[in-house]
Amino acid sequence: MLKVILADDEKKVIFLLQRLIDWEQAGYEIVGIAHDGLSALRLVEETQPHLLVTDIRMPGCSGIDLIRQARELQPSLHCIIISGYREFEYAQKAIKYGVEDYLLKPLKKDELYSILLRIRDKLGEEEKIESRRQKNAINRQAQLLKDLRDAAARDLPFAGAEEIHDSYGVDLLPDAAEKSAGGNVFYAMVIHPDIPGAESGPGSRRILMQHSLDIVRKNIENISATSAAGLIPEGIAAILSAPAFDAVDVRQCSTKIRKEIEQQRDLFWGIRVSISVGSRKSTAGELSSSLREALWLCADRVCGGPSLRDAESEEISFDSHYRMQPGIRRKLQESAEYLDSSFFAATLSNSFSELQQVRPLYGSMVAEWFEEVVRDCGFGLAQQKNSPPSFEEDLIRRFWYCRSLQEVYDLLLQEISGIIDRMQEEKAEQESRPITLAKKYIQDHFEEPLRLEDISDMVGFNATYFSSLFKKETGQGFADYLAHVRVERAKSLLMSDDRSVMDVCEMVGYKDLKYFSRLFKKITGISPSDYRKLYR
Repeated sequence: MLKVILADDEKKVIFLLQRLIDWEQAGYEIVGIAHDGLSALRLVEETQPHLLVTDIRMPGCSGIDLIRQARELQPSLHCIIISGYREFEYAQKAIKYGVEDYLLKPLKKDELYSILLRIRDKLGEEEKIESRRQKNAINRQAQLLKDLRDAAARDLPFAGAEEIHDSYGVDLLPDAAEKSAGGNVFYAMVIHPDIPGAESGPGSRRILMQHSLDIVRKNIENISATSAAGLIPEGIAAILSAPAFDAVDVRQCSTKIRKEIEQQRDLFWGIRVSISVGSRKSTAGELSSSLREALWLCADRVCGGPSLRDAESEEISFDSHYRMQPGIRRKLQESAEYLDSSFFAATLSNSFSELQQVRPLYGSMVAEWFEEVVRDCGFGLAQQKNSPPSFEEDLIRRFWYCRSLQEVYDLLLQEISGIIDRMQEEKAEQESRPITLAKKYIQDHFEEPLRLEDISDMVGFNATYFSSLFKKETGQGFADYLAHVRVERAKSLLMSDDRSVMDVCEMVGYKDLKYFSRLFKKITGISPSDYRKLYR
């Protein structure tokens, strides 16, 4: 409903306005009534209405002054004036202040209703425009944080304040007073909500992250002259610009953000928030460096530590790296290439044990180990004929879902073992499918002269490989399997048909009765004639 205030010094006019139309049906709610200009102005300030309907002449503050001052309080306010024919000059003056329309006394229902509908439609369009503008501003902020994060990852300087303003619409430029005081301080923050079970509920995580982003945006405005925040793979990134850095204010703001996000534990049990603050810089172009520090501290949370980290008071060790032993890397690649999940699990366990012995061990080193495992296994899996679609980038992104070293290890073990096992099953199915086709063909054409070479050609394998694979899948060689199929068919014919044994012999694909009888007895233990006597 659109909020409206009615202002007129004549009570009968107010009464008429209230009763003249059905305001609710028109989409409006009367939130205030005033009989003088000053009272109407207070109501505008208190209720923030969409529409003000006022007489052009009122005590205390004329309608013209009321409109001028009300629009200063609320620039988007729409106004309708009530005017008499002899007040034309006043009405013209009021229109200069942005009056939407006017009503002439005596008031007419149709005129008022028509104006209200027109304003309602216009307000709807304005809201759409404003919504698009806000969405565009949010999208530009998100792009700014994404580009800044990419620059931080590559350790590159970023754009200056003027370029940020021109390209992204975010104003980090200090005003005249701030310039005279020495300019602004620039720094970055990373806010990371850790959620148990984030892997099993990605939709819930998205909702929480968006809600957390709203919380961050609302709170950082209290400690920054200008700011921007957006979602990045590592969590929520924020950049702030202020005349000075107040450590107490930043700590209080961080604590408030953490508590507000963690209040959602009813929906996300066990949620825990860590906040990392980069060092303070003198130019906006150095924000990528500050963000790089905050990201380093954020990664370090898997090794433990406080929920609030500040690069100014901690040692940032960008030069500390983890390099996996070549022998371990080779084993990881081989375990994936040979689709041996047990071999992979044993190799990963040994490598993880070695990682845990490193001192000092930083989260950035754990991330490097994680990425090495993922990429080595991805390389090994790619050697398979039907390798899976690339999974490395997605799995590396999910490193940031982990809250501890153990969770990092468990994620690797479960995900990569699962991929290996699925590929092994798919490979077995692919290998067994030609054998299934071959078995069906034999069962449908057993009475014909069948050769191993003919069947292997049909399923697309060479004879030697097909023979080996057939025996592996069925437990019998090709000739033995064919013989058993023919004998089973012969048994059925001997039980239900009066044909001679010779006829049965020929019907199942044999020309030599002695050979058939010998083969039948070898498989069943009795001759064809005795079998017929036994079962008839």
